Amino acid sequence: MAGKVLAPAISLVLVVGVVIGVVAIVQSPKAETNSSGNLKTTNRAVTALCQDSDDPKLCHNVLSSANSSDPKDYIVTVVKTSMDSVIKAFNMSDKLTVEHGNSSQGMKMALDDCKDLLEAAMHDLEASGVLVKESNIEDVTDRSAELKNWLGAVVAYQQSCLDGFNTDGEKKVQEQLQSGSLDNVGKLTGLALDVVSGISKVLQSLDLNLSLKPASRRLLDVDQDGYPTWLSAADRKLLSQDGVLPHATVAKDGSGQFKSITDAINSYPKNHQGRFIIYVKAGIYDEYILVDKKKLNLLIYGDGPTKTIITGRKNFAEGTKTMRTATFSTEPNTQDCYFAEFGNSGPGSVANARAPFSKGLISKDEAAKFTAEPWLQASTWLPATGIPFDAGFTKA
Repeated sequence: MAGKVLAPAISLVLVVGVVIGVVAIVQSPKAETNSSGNLKTTNRAVTALCQDSDDPKLCHNVLSSANSSDPKDYIVTVVKTSMDSVIKAFNMSDKLTVEHGNSSQGMKMALDDCKDLLEAAMHDLEASGVLVKESNIEDVTDRSAELKNWLGAVVAYQQSCLDGFNTDGEKKVQEQLQSGSLDNVGKLTGLALDVVSGISKVLQSLDLNLSLKPASRRLLDVDQDGYPTWLSAADRKLLSQDGVLPHATVAKDGSGQFKSITDAINSYPKNHQGRFIIYVKAGIYDEYILVDKKKLNLLIYGDGPTKTIITGRKNFAEGTKTMRTATFSTEPNTQDCYFAEFGNSGPGSVANARAPFSKGLISKDEAAKFTAEPWLQASTWLPATGIPFDAGFTKA
């Protein structure tokens, strides 16, 4: 009796096995077709992106791993690869700090600055990845100018890191960083910029006919009230008020809560919501101020450019790295630095000890590009704030 029960059970197992085998055989060609189709799609997209690349081999190696018909994946892939290279460079700079950081003050400053710059690079690459992952392809294209700003900043950080090693004794460490990791940071981030710029080629290669509008320059866009489109509702309300009540007041004569701007900035509460406003009364403040990136909503104002003055005298010629010479500096979410001089007649105006990346003296016409009207289109939005301004030079 037991044998009779066992036999059907075995038969059932065999039948199920046959059915599964048949299903597998029937579906296998379709799976191969899909795989082949995806591969062809990927190859078309990669070819479109890499045909004008400075390093086609590197481009193919990086982008072929995306293996997707989603154009966003190509940006995500190259940004991730860039991030990996920056992390490697950061770890290497950390290692070199242990090995060479005590050899000279200049070496320590250069390595510390390099780590700060690479941290900023990681922040910008992370922001780039989040933007792409959380947006559809239309929004990614519309915001490609922001992506290019972030990626361009990473290239600038990489170059600034190298520029910090500017004495003969520092060149060996510079070469180690460049050949070991920083060279890849520049190449991969440059590739990321190429991919963002060439995303329309990918769409064409994938036969995706989307009605894309040109990438916007959100920093320069204004709304019907004349305010920049990126300005928050809270900031609009703040700018429309006749008087602003500060959270902290700085005064040299002791009439405020603080005598130094640095102390007022350091009073910024942890996890503060909204703007933290600091009013700096008239006076000459001889201090070096750094606003770190954790203080995101800080507004500092004074009694005017000729009354509230912050001054300093650190310079490259006396041994301070250029990155540390700023009298007032911030650790922003992103920043491009253009280093040039116009009308400089102070004691430090002799240009024979300039940092190597300085553009040097520029003409009045070149400098005029950075005045309020051509640079910010000030007349389209500043009048609504009530803030007095000059569209061009105040005096030549």
